[in-house]
Amino acid sequence: MKATGVFLLLSLALCCYQGNAEMDGAAGRGTEAACGNYDLRKGCTKIFDPVCGTDNLLYGNECLLCVHNLQRNTHVRIKNRGMCQKPSPRSNSAQK
Repeated sequence: MKATGVFLLLSLALCCYQGNAEMDGAAGRGTEAACGNYDLRKGCTKIFDPVCGTDNLLYGNECLLCVHNLQRNTHVRIKNRGMCQKPSPRSNSAQK
């Protein structure tokens, strides 16, 4: 019973924490991934909680973005939580 209560409180805290992810003071740079929350040596969970990186690639969850940064020695940040936004047709034609 205690374990269930702790699990529910932890789940609620995580939901509130994830809902507060916003762009930081520098527009367009995204937010820092909380890589310290994960034991990257053990791997990541398979829970799909997508994040869009500042490289415009979709990562299955925040932990996978951290693994990507570690393996490739990069510094991709979280552009937004959820799916990456597709560019509008106007922005594509303007770049050509």
